[in-house]
Amino acid sequence: MNLPELSAQSLADQAYRALRAAIVGGDLPWGDKITERGLAADLGVSPTPVREALRRLEQEQLVERTGPRSLRVVTVSPQARIESATIEAALEGVAARLAADKATPEQLDRMEGLLDAADEAAESLRADRDAGRELGPDQIEQIFNAVRDFHAQVELTADNAQLSRTLEQVRAFSRSERLRIASAQIHAGGTPGQVQRYGQHRQILDALRDHDGDLADRLARAHASSGSSDLVGWDH
Repeated sequence: MNLPELSAQSLADQAYRALRAAIVGGDLPWGDKITERGLAADLGVSPTPVREALRRLEQEQLVERTGPRSLRVVTVSPQARIESATIEAALEGVAARLAADKATPEQLDRMEGLLDAADEAAESLRADRDAGRELGPDQIEQIFNAVRDFHAQVELTADNAQLSRTLEQVRAFSRSERLRIASAQIHAGGTPGQVQRYGQHRQILDALRDHDGDLADRLARAHASSGSSDLVGWDH
């Protein structure tokens, strides 16, 4: 496991951010057994800031204690993932509604640039596939990140701290799982439904440009509810 060493300032906060990122990114997998001392050694700090960071992660229900000194990353049930996806879809609709009201031309242009980057990466990936070349994980993640950055920019434009905190909690286990599903979909080829879903990003952007909060809300909710990955429709 590759965890970054930490500096001396705000070690507990840094430990919390590093460990949370490791959980979200899948470097600390679901059900993985962890110890304060082991994590402290990986992070290059004493156990004290790690202990405080783990308390915060326990409160977020991202880790759980299995004994006085033993912990593990929680395992998320299929039902819990379904419920989280439903909550996330509703919140993404709210984010799009707020963003439609607040978006500046500069922010909208930034969103368009992110979708352009996703299209360019998808075109490169499609060319490699058509040429019979092996699709690398870095290429797949490049598209995934570009599309996720688009959604992050919508959320940033919504500019609501409470909404962002709630979305962060709901999405805690979604990234690694969605990237895994997306990679499998790409290797298997696309479907018309995936193509349609990929194109929904442009529809959301058009609604934001028109400052149509109702439409942006509906499109974002439908998009979030229509599949488990944003990296779909890449071979449109």
